[in-house]
Amino acid sequence: MSKERPTSKLAPKEELDVLLQEFSNMKAYADAIRQQLELASNIIADMLLSKASLMEIKSRSGNGETLIHIGGGNYIRAQLQNVDSVIVGIGSGVSVEKSLDDAISNIDSRIKLGQEQATTLQNNFTQISARLGQLQGRIDQLYAQLEAAGQA
Repeated sequence: MSKERPTSKLAPKEELDVLLQEFSNMKAYADAIRQQLELASNIIADMLLSKASLMEIKSRSGNGETLIHIGGGNYIRAQLQNVDSVIVGIGSGVSVEKSLDDAISNIDSRIKLGQEQATTLQNNFTQISARLGQLQGRIDQLYAQLEAAGQA
């Protein structure tokens, strides 16, 4: 986040230009954080769905019927038999085989990390939004001042 610049020594038109530039930069930063927050939320939702699926498989002792997503909103029915391990993605296209309990534990850790990141992003977004509000208020004041002086 950018630091507040002392603009009180500038002429109103110059101060307005500085504040408009800062507002534009802050808005772009806020948009980027909003996108990161949306991505983090989607990842958390995906991890929660994965955990729920693994918990259901565990509750059935690795047996039973399930639907397997094959892409494009299409599924096939499959019969599970003695599922005691799953393949877990660990990043960069690398996957490893883990027991159900280890996979669930791994997913729990990833959910916690995602939630911490989302909280940090939300806090940053809140701070930036507050600064945008301050900037907007001062920009409105300067516009009014310049209009009254016939300089707008």
